[in-house]
Amino acid sequence: MNDAAPTLVHHHIADEVLVLTPQVEQMRDSEICYSIRDGMTDYVKQIDHRRVVIDMQNVNFVSSIGILAFLNLRRAVPNADERIIFCNLSDSLTGMFRICKLISENPNDPTPFASVDTLESALSAA
Repeated sequence: MNDAAPTLVHHHIADEVLVLTPQVEQMRDSEICYSIRDGMTDYVKQIDHRRVVIDMQNVNFVSSIGILAFLNLRRAVPNADERIIFCNLSDSLTGMFRICKLISENPNDPTPFASVDTLESALSAA
């Protein structure tokens, strides 16, 4: 596993849901984004889980390289139908993720990720 993963991405299992929490304020630097990507991907591949939640409580900025890190995670999840849900997105991240078509307000609009407000909501929706 990536040595930076334990410090840049924390994880835990709640009701068979893998919860990944990036531990940075900004996903701007390519090295940080790649480390977060690698850490999340390693956890998805190595830990038995049913669904994935990404808790963005610490993150207030994501660059284009950060967006690629999340898209790479989407491809790494073994089951293409498996939901990946963001929670605790700031208003600015919610707007940016909608513009980039990562998430949508319309449940009938196919996007690579879902989004809910809280971790509790994400665990219920997973």
